[in-house]
Amino acid sequence: MTKRSAILYLLLIFALLALVAGWYIASFLNREVDSVSFDSSRAYADVQTQVSFGTRMPGSAGHAQAREWMRAELESAGWDVQVHESEKMGHPIFNIIAKRNDEPPQIILGAHYDTRTIADNDPDPAKRTEPVPGANDGASGVAVLLELARSLPSDTTPVWLVFFDAEDNGHIEGWDWILGSRAFVEEIKIAPRAVVIVDMIGDADLNIYLEKNSNATIRAEIWNTAAALGHGDVFINEEKFSMLDDHTPFNEANIPAVDIIDFDYPYWHTTQDTPDKVSPQSLQAVGDTLWHWIVE
Repeated sequence: MTKRSAILYLLLIFALLALVAGWYIASFLNREVDSVSFDSSRAYADVQTQVSFGTRMPGSAGHAQAREWMRAELESAGWDVQVHESEKMGHPIFNIIAKRNDEPPQIILGAHYDTRTIADNDPDPAKRTEPVPGANDGASGVAVLLELARSLPSDTTPVWLVFFDAEDNGHIEGWDWILGSRAFVEEIKIAPRAVVIVDMIGDADLNIYLEKNSNATIRAEIWNTAAALGHGDVFINEEKFSMLDDHTPFNEANIPAVDIIDFDYPYWHTTQDTPDKVSPQSLQAVGDTLWHWIVE
């Protein structure tokens, strides 16, 4: 090989290396955030599992089984699990708290895991004393939080996942609404930047309007994220409902909180609140939105 040929050969090698390096750098810089990190099929399976426990009304066997199952799922995903025990109106409260470290949370994501004792909104009067299966009203929010526990990167801003007890028995003698979240706010003194509650977000015909009592700034952040991801048909940028929900005690304590809820659910507090009314696509829209909002 002549000297000239050797030089041309080396120049060709360097050009190829530069081309490969340039492609790699460009690919890295233009890489999109993984949009399939949230797996709605696993979330939907979590809905089915919860309903298989039967009623999860406080004090029931299904309620205790759900607590142990949630603990096992969270710990297997690498989260530290603590149980906040309290009492309200003579009822024991078991809030489940999942965290990755001892840092105080900047974000709390919450959902209630209990189900209503009676299906007093059922169209069949004979069924109004039966318990609610709670596939959407309870299990869907829990399922989204569990799948976020599995899929969120470990280096996000500090997040707590809180599964609230005793949310759903208002207008029943000896009970009130949102007992678990009230006990949490009263007894656990923290100051997160944002609290986001997900409740009834699995409806196959999902329409999530802006909730009127939610923090406007955080609400806008989440709805803008949803729109950017193509979920603007689900996260509707119009106010509709004013809810008493697990975000209420946080707002009352001047902690910015948002309620993500579809209250246009025809099976609310009926015996027909079953997994066939829940859609993996709806779980995906909510989980995907929260995943990106937290990560980005």
